[in-house]
Amino acid sequence: MVKHRGRGRKHLIDTAYIVWYEKSMVDAQTVVATWYYAWRDYSGDFYDVETHFQPRARYVFVPGQGGTMMRLDWSGEWKPRRNVHPLPVGAMGWHAIDVWCSHESIRAAVAGTPLQYSGWETYCEQYNTLLTFFDLAAKYRCVEYLTKLGFVNLVMAKLDGRRTYGAIHWRGRTMEQVFRMPRRDVYTFRAMASTIEPLSLHSYHVWRCRGWDVSPVDAHLVRELCHPHYWRQIEARTTFASEVEIAKYLLKQVRTSAYHSPTYALIEWHDYLRHCEELGIPLTSKRVVFPSNLRDVHDKMMRRVQIKRDERLNEQIQARLAELEPFIYTDGRFVIRPARSVQELFEEGQALHHCVGSYAAKYASGETDLFVMRLASAPDTPLCTIEMQGDVLRQARGERNRPLHEDEQAFVDQFVRRIAQRRERHRRQKAS
Repeated sequence: MVKHRGRGRKHLIDTAYIVWYEKSMVDAQTVVATWYYAWRDYSGDFYDVETHFQPRARYVFVPGQGGTMMRLDWSGEWKPRRNVHPLPVGAMGWHAIDVWCSHESIRAAVAGTPLQYSGWETYCEQYNTLLTFFDLAAKYRCVEYLTKLGFVNLVMAKLDGRRTYGAIHWRGRTMEQVFRMPRRDVYTFRAMASTIEPLSLHSYHVWRCRGWDVSPVDAHLVRELCHPHYWRQIEARTTFASEVEIAKYLLKQVRTSAYHSPTYALIEWHDYLRHCEELGIPLTSKRVVFPSNLRDVHDKMMRRVQIKRDERLNEQIQARLAELEPFIYTDGRFVIRPARSVQELFEEGQALHHCVGSYAAKYASGETDLFVMRLASAPDTPLCTIEMQGDVLRQARGERNRPLHEDEQAFVDQFVRRIAQRRERHRRQKAS
């Protein structure tokens, strides 16, 4: 068929990787695996093609000791590797080479060995070759207990190389030793096994070490507080209270307010304290540091801060009006004047459905000039908004950012020419 289509057979080679498990011929309790490279070459006599196999890596899993790996080097020598891992999967042409693992060979290889009860079937879909799993299961017997109790997430975290925070004693012989907690708490965690992660156990240990007799449920709820990022934020506020007091307060806010998680409550509590500092409110009493309803107090404090910041911007805008009010211009039908406050800019934006309010800080600092355009017969009703930089028109927009009508544009053009003339006259006077 290939020849008929006029395509050459030079590169017509089927390739695959195959992982095969067997019992050790030396020790019946030991499991071995071989990583093969397999290929069928059609470039020669395509009527007589054989499947070739070449071992590329060998693995030995000894229960109680762990796994070892030997890899065929480019020089043709077998060399040990520091840790067990699958081989990197290359590509042939545009297609990645498939990796196939015989799970039936695993079943036969582990039969009658301690690895038979490791729960390897649970991890077949996630870790196809199961090489790293058998390395872990052969090294730590608790992998079997964790899997059977439903703590699959803990095992997968270890397999994936994710941080486990030292929360699991992998060489422990009992569940109490593995989890470092009483049996009753182990069973409480087991009821939540599908959602438990290493950080949950780490949270339990952290708070217990600090004197809080935290329950497994609460430890799981506040687990994110023990993440290094959020823990640094808590440590930054320990001048007001201890870590435990802060955690208990945030947990209470989750249960009594509309917060979805303690970390979200922590962010708003941090903002609230910062607002208090900005407003000069002394943080000397627990009642101020830990308001009973954080959500309401946070929102009120944020409004106070916004008012204060608006007052600062308004003072700057008022100082600019002396410079800009001489540019007020009217032709009897339209009138243009400078914006007079932050509040007026926001009301302008709300009325005309555009974002001029976001330009308030630039306007106050003198980076840009903002003018409002009205009908002379309706001086308080927003019509158009104009942005100028010096004597250059940057933009002029009506409702929903519409372009100006012809008569409106003609008036704005007169206004721009008038500003240019006044500024040029001012420059000449200054130069003379």
